[in-house]
Amino acid sequence: MAPVNHIATTQSGIGMIEVLVSLVIVGAALLALVDVQTAALRAQKLAHFRLMHSHFSANLAERVRANMRGAHDGGYSLSGQVYPLPPSAVPSCIESGICSPQELAAADIHEWRNWLAYSLSGGWGDISGSVTRGFTVRIYFKAPEGRCESDAVDVAHHPDVHCMSMHFFP
Repeated sequence: MAPVNHIATTQSGIGMIEVLVSLVIVGAALLALVDVQTAALRAQKLAHFRLMHSHFSANLAERVRANMRGAHDGGYSLSGQVYPLPPSAVPSCIESGICSPQELAAADIHEWRNWLAYSLSGGWGDISGSVTRGFTVRIYFKAPEGRCESDAVDVAHHPDVHCMSMHFFP
């Protein structure tokens, strides 16, 4: 006697293939979601570094504006420094509270760089320029994206160090 239900024998395994196809589609969707989340986190981290750069650049710009005599004398023009510069000593005039404009500029840069090192991974900064041409502030850090075209960082020795720069007039 032949089986009464022919449909059951001819469709075996079709349901399993449908489940496997749906699992592949769900897996691809989850991988796309992970990729989007990773890109969002990278953009958020870069936005954080840009915010910190803006804050620290504005801080140094205000220090320069507050010490115009030191700026005119070249106290804020630090050409020829290379990342990473060893930490400098605190200017001795800070203890007494009586500083020349040059010493105040050195103290400003020392404090500014200490805050950069404390706040950013691999944080360091330089400033160059003059009152008449304007100053360029560069902040170096280890970040997910971006490069700064500068002679201060040797990309061969520090490939993960990036920077952002700002130009201002006092």
